[in-house]
Amino acid sequence: MAKRSDGKRSQRGKSDFKRYESREDNFDSNDHERRRLKNKDEGNELTGLTTAWLLAAANLTVFLSLLLKGANRYLSLKPETKSAVKRLNQFQKKHLMRFHYLLNPLALCIALLHFLLSCCRKTSLPELGLFVVTLMVFLGLMLKYKGTPKWMRRFVYRLHTASVTFSVMIVLLVVGHLIVD
Repeated sequence: MAKRSDGKRSQRGKSDFKRYESREDNFDSNDHERRRLKNKDEGNELTGLTTAWLLAAANLTVFLSLLLKGANRYLSLKPETKSAVKRLNQFQKKHLMRFHYLLNPLALCIALLHFLLSCCRKTSLPELGLFVVTLMVFLGLMLKYKGTPKWMRRFVYRLHTASVTFSVMIVLLVVGHLIVD
């Protein structure tokens, strides 16, 4: 029994209880939680896509350099064409490598933010991929600013430019994100 404002008691009817019950049925807390997580995931998606595009843009000059070197080596070109391709490669390295130096650390920062915003318990492959990305960026910075002893520089250069390291990084990130999705 509930008290009314005039001090008298009234009984709640079954219809009051059913109204309350129907309100509870209409409010699905799991659905609300899913919507809230989905909104968070959109922020994760934004940081993830931004990181992916920055990494692609930052390493475009490396891809172009490998493509031009491969064309020079494996295609039968005239000597003047080979010379022009070599000059083009030197020109693009001179003017585009600065973007490589700037965008890769920026992509790493956004990737770390993406990692902090995300919550995945299915696999640890993206985290391992992030570790390899971090390693590659720090090795690149060490090479750029000569932060290693001279005897170690060759090893650091080979590790930074190795296709195996790059392939492992891509496989870890792609497969890890495919498992998460």
